[in-house]
Amino acid sequence: MGTNIQFLGVFIFLFLGVIAYWIKPRHVGIRFSRTPPVIARVNAPSKGATDEQRVISLPTGDAYQIPACVRGHFVMVFDWHVPIVIDGVVHELIIPKLGTTDFASIPRILHSLISPLNNTIYAAILHDYLYRNPVDEFARSLPRETVDRVFYWGMRARGVWRLTAGLMYLGVRSGGWISYKRMPKAG
Repeated sequence: MGTNIQFLGVFIFLFLGVIAYWIKPRHVGIRFSRTPPVIARVNAPSKGATDEQRVISLPTGDAYQIPACVRGHFVMVFDWHVPIVIDGVVHELIIPKLGTTDFASIPRILHSLISPLNNTIYAAILHDYLYRNPVDEFARSLPRETVDRVFYWGMRARGVWRLTAGLMYLGVRSGGWISYKRMPKAG
């Protein structure tokens, strides 16, 4: 029985790999600057930590309050500018300081196959910002499908293999709706 399940798992992985290799969503042009984003690691707060205990000081003098009941994550220390071209129009996204990311939310069981801490992190930071209620109006106007295309092409711009980018793109297209948080527009 266990061998059949393993065989089925390997078959499904290979099948998805073949599909992922041939996936190529409509192009989004991304140019990451030579200056990488500056991020700080934030550990999960202790149980029972007070609001005051959950405030950390960043090297810039900014204070960041760790939300209660969160896992470890990363916070942007400075604004990060990323020019993108969507449907032939150039836009400059600014991921603001104090924005957060957990990089790619890859299930731990798959970390040996796809690491969340490699050339995928630039695209993951951008994707997290666009998924989590961005502040600028242009970013808010992007539908989830376009945001996922930005993720795929962001990985490809950083040299991520087509197969890896395709598998991660399949992951966000199939399960990203769970993390996609947009507040209704005011007015």
